[in-house]
Amino acid sequence: MTTKDFTKLFEAIPHDVLIGIGEDTGIDKNVSRLYGDRMLKLLLLTMLRSNKPSTRIMEMLYESPFFNAFSGKGGHKTRHSSLASRLSTMNPDYFRQVFEWVLAKHGSKLKTSKLFQRIRSYDSTMVSISSALVDWGMRVGRPPKDKRQEVQLKFTMSMYGKVPSSVKAHFNQSYLSEEKALKEAILASDLAPGDFVVFDRGMRSRSSFKLFDEQNIQFVTKASKNVRYQELETYRNIKGRQADDLEFVKDVKVHLYQEGHDILKHEFRLVVAKDLKTNRTLCFITNAWEPSAMDIARIYRRRWDIEVFFRFLKQQMNVKHLLNRSESGVQIQMYCALILAILLLVFKKKGKISSYKAAKLLFEEYLLMVLANQLEKPPKKLITS
Repeated sequence: MTTKDFTKLFEAIPHDVLIGIGEDTGIDKNVSRLYGDRMLKLLLLTMLRSNKPSTRIMEMLYESPFFNAFSGKGGHKTRHSSLASRLSTMNPDYFRQVFEWVLAKHGSKLKTSKLFQRIRSYDSTMVSISSALVDWGMRVGRPPKDKRQEVQLKFTMSMYGKVPSSVKAHFNQSYLSEEKALKEAILASDLAPGDFVVFDRGMRSRSSFKLFDEQNIQFVTKASKNVRYQELETYRNIKGRQADDLEFVKDVKVHLYQEGHDILKHEFRLVVAKDLKTNRTLCFITNAWEPSAMDIARIYRRRWDIEVFFRFLKQQMNVKHLLNRSESGVQIQMYCALILAILLLVFKKKGKISSYKAAKLLFEEYLLMVLANQLEKPPKKLITS
């Protein structure tokens, strides 16, 4: 990828789009300097440049020659307290809409195989913070005797193929249950016909499975090897077939047991396989009848992409270091992380880069080259403001 290609990528959010979203959300009402698009640029730059982002780092970057070239802000200066206040009061919906625009614009550039681009994976990740710092959060386990208890912040996310497609931050105790968080996320999704919803064993309510089937939501999930079921009939005779280091044992129609001894009289498909490397038994439950048993296993295996992406968000996007502890600030930070992540994914694919970490380092290097070039010329904005 050339510097010209990179500049084109970073110019990908047109000024009129940001203005239109700003007017729709009222992001700049009664604001004279820290406009929404300027805060967006500052947050993106902060996430690229700092391993432990904070409003003090944002203040330092705001006053740097690089950001001046990047944003066209002129000689205006600000304090970290003003940035913190702005993060607490901005409408997160502005950043959500920018994220959705970037997703719609660039998501198609990240297509994989026809099967995998139909997969919508769902999962949650937790971020810990001291209960002394916030008045929200989920409490897990008993409070420690010798220190303050940490509380948990939960992010529930979906990925379309390898692209993040939605996120929701959860602050209260009722969302500690994956049953509630994942189910709500799935039902709120704009799923296309033929999509496959994939989730892990955190959600296992048989009534939820039935609801998904009744709403024509195709799902694939994993069950424990001790899953209780009543076998009805063989769906496909696959015993002994091998693929992807798996040996398939059975592919059957079943009724699943609910809690206790009750059986849910609703047909599901159970695929059982043995991992030839670990000798573990793997059980997949689905309501998708068309794919082969091998493809059911492959669909579930793609759920690992969201685990890898969560690790990337925490280690490279540093979302575990909260810039602001207000609910608005937390949501804004995550949306900005996802906007930057999509740009990095496009950069990673175009540059044929193997890892997220290498893509981020090279992305930052290209950005600094472009900005250094801006300092030698009259300001030319990467994202026009």
